[in-house]
Amino acid sequence: MGMAEFFAMEAGEYLERLDGLVSPAGSPNAEEFVRLARALRGSALMANQQPIAAAAAGLQEVARALRESRITWDVATRQIAVRGVDDLKILVRAVSAWTPREDAKARALAQELDQLAGVRASTRMAAMSTSDAGTRAFVAREGAALASALDRVAVTLTQNPGAVDQVQSVLKVMQPLRGLAGLADLPPLPDLLDGIQRAVTEVTRRRESAPAAAGVFRAAAQALSRAAREATAGPLATDSPELSQFVNELGKLLEPEKDVVPIESLYFADQGPHIVEPGAAPGANARVELVSHGDHLRQVADALDRATSDSQRALRVQSLAGTLEALAGAGFGAFAQAARGAIARGAAQRDAAGFASRLREAGTILTGAAQNASSALTEGLARTAAAFKSVGLAAPGAAGPIGAPAPAAPAAAAPATTGGDEGVGLIGSLLRFQRYVDVLGSRPTSIEEFLAGPPVLPAALTARGDEIVSIESLCFRGPAALARALSLRDQVRTALARGDGGTEATELLEEIFDLVKLGQTGT
Repeated sequence: MGMAEFFAMEAGEYLERLDGLVSPAGSPNAEEFVRLARALRGSALMANQQPIAAAAAGLQEVARALRESRITWDVATRQIAVRGVDDLKILVRAVSAWTPREDAKARALAQELDQLAGVRASTRMAAMSTSDAGTRAFVAREGAALASALDRVAVTLTQNPGAVDQVQSVLKVMQPLRGLAGLADLPPLPDLLDGIQRAVTEVTRRRESAPAAAGVFRAAAQALSRAAREATAGPLATDSPELSQFVNELGKLLEPEKDVVPIESLYFADQGPHIVEPGAAPGANARVELVSHGDHLRQVADALDRATSDSQRALRVQSLAGTLEALAGAGFGAFAQAARGAIARGAAQRDAAGFASRLREAGTILTGAAQNASSALTEGLARTAAAFKSVGLAAPGAAGPIGAPAPAAPAAAAPATTGGDEGVGLIGSLLRFQRYVDVLGSRPTSIEEFLAGPPVLPAALTARGDEIVSIESLCFRGPAALARALSLRDQVRTALARGDGGTEATELLEEIFDLVKLGQTGT
């Protein structure tokens, strides 16, 4: 059972008891009313269900007002309380598929209950501001201490890569921040701390990665120093240069290990015959582990939906590494590879909603592993793996490769597409580079062509949109081939003028001769 399911079960029990308390015509037991509403709010806070916690706090204020005789239990009060409990039941049932509509409903319910209890908005905001000021001061102090510890560890690993045991001290310094109740209200601090913990785990598991870990901890120290400074001034930057640097360094550390291993590692260190027999992974609790992995996939999907910056999404996607590795070892390598491929091409940034939807779909399949047959599990993940391969790919008229036909027989057909904005960052640069390759081919290209911007297909082709066209129609022939040959004249002159472009000029001349030959074949 995952956190969301456990919360729904626990909160559902509290709400049923509240329903039985407020539904009768007589006045409810005020002390019991306050106790149950407080328990519901605490459960929501522990499960990080902040909108439900706010609505439960409003219900708690109504109970307190009733206990202190600030309001009377009349028909109108009873109707609002009963409706509030019913609305909370609906919100609790929606925790696994939360949308902005539920957010708005929870806010409206909290405001209605506060108004009934006589809690002014200014009073509630003042209380929140006082608490927020204390929380931010605590974050500033502990964040600076953690940044200092991270910097010391980075220096130690740089001077002595063998001192891996020193990294465990980071976890002790990080404990006060990890236990902070209001941490979720200060993004991207939770993601930053999760990333630091993954780095500590990785360098402890692979001691040889200590040199790379030094860069991770140094970048984390800089990101935390900035967060500590900003904590006392206002919102924390969710996509700062320091955080982006930390994401990049952590990504290098978490790169999958190479499959190449020393040949001697495949033999026993004995007198012979040095043969290693294939082993079998332990099968105990395999289904339970799959349910746990499925719950983690769903949690990451929900976290991606709430992310507000590319750096946050990248940190949350990086937390999938261990789960995907475990699923690959459990026999679902095709799914793990498809998910890794989507991550590698930047699908989580280019199509965050689609990527999260596929993750949630896979998580739902895995959480049903205890009830479903193995064949249904395998088939379901295979379908999700196939769907992953299209997530983040550019649609016609958007970013992506231009008119690149799939390998096929000479009579194959290819969709004509246009270029677009692939976005910023490494993934966008790689996709733009692929567009150059698709249009310009492997021939040498002048700097003028690169400076002219991403190439696009001729208007005659781009106008076709999604229409399937014959591959022959994408080739030069007749006057078009001759026009293309003439357009290469300046490139030949440029190559010859540089003095070192003999090979380039020769290739360009060969292309011109080929185009002239195509020009003789007719229109």
